[in-house]
Amino acid sequence: MTHKGKATSDVRYNPDDGPEAYTNPMVGSRLALYTEMGKEKYGPDWNPAANPLDGEIIMRMSGGKAHGRYSLGDSTLDTASTPTLSQIRARSSNPDIRPRTTVADYAVQAIQVIYVLFVIRSISRTLH
Repeated sequence: MTHKGKATSDVRYNPDDGPEAYTNPMVGSRLALYTEMGKEKYGPDWNPAANPLDGEIIMRMSGGKAHGRYSLGDSTLDTASTPTLSQIRARSSNPDIRPRTTVADYAVQAIQVIYVLFVIRSISRTLH
């Protein structure tokens, strides 16, 4: 949570905060995806701030570990109790494992938004 402020500040996760609330834009979307998948698993009243991190959800949402690290809570997860992708796939006929989103994916999305806004603005100017 230190992405929202200094490590010594009292920073709390708020699902209403968008990616702009974080110094790293990937953090906001990862937290949103974690919350979404947690609610799918535990029900709509599940609160990620009130429960310990679920290693299996983190593995599913990010397609495993990249460079030996989890996408969320790397230093807080117990690797002994967190299943590997192979174990998750073996237990489930539909494991719903998503690929990890990269910085390049966010850059492409930002460019697409800028392009769409440019097109809308151009059309708006043409009509007026």
